[in-house]
Amino acid sequence: MDVQMPEDRDLPPDVLARLRSLPPISIYRLLAIVPHSVVPWTDLTSAIYQCELDNRVREIAICRQARGARAPYELHQHRQIARNNGVSEAELAAVLSDPIVTSLDEHANLVCQAADELEATATLSDGTQDALYSTLGLRQATELILTLSFYCAVARFTNATRAPIEADNPLSTASNPTLA
Repeated sequence: MDVQMPEDRDLPPDVLARLRSLPPISIYRLLAIVPHSVVPWTDLTSAIYQCELDNRVREIAICRQARGARAPYELHQHRQIARNNGVSEAELAAVLSDPIVTSLDEHANLVCQAADELEATATLSDGTQDALYSTLGLRQATELILTLSFYCAVARFTNATRAPIEADNPLSTASNPTLA
């Protein structure tokens, strides 16, 4: 079933203003079916992109999580965002195809392990949690866990609503999904 997206005329002014300030991607329009969700959801997305966590590492983690969630919409968007944040084609290939990622640098391998565990079990093993906090530090490890947790929600929302991939790619040059 194709979920019918709301028309501009059906939206409250604050929601319409927010949508107009964002790239015209399907997830934001689908969120507008629940109008009061748009502003907080996009505020959280923006907050994730203001974290101290390295941009490249963040996108590797998101792509690995999307792979585990079998989330085509999320993968479509974040493959390009990852490239725009310095993730190479070879790194993307490993992130998206290796059963266990060991061919990248220490940080990237670790965030892939964390993404795999969170997607598979909804938690981290003690060893992975300890490794994240000792390698990334308190703030960046927590930022990574927040990012992965949020993108688990993105995957579930876009998968369940069958979010259509845009004919053009509004994020083709973006390094952040909230910047138009």
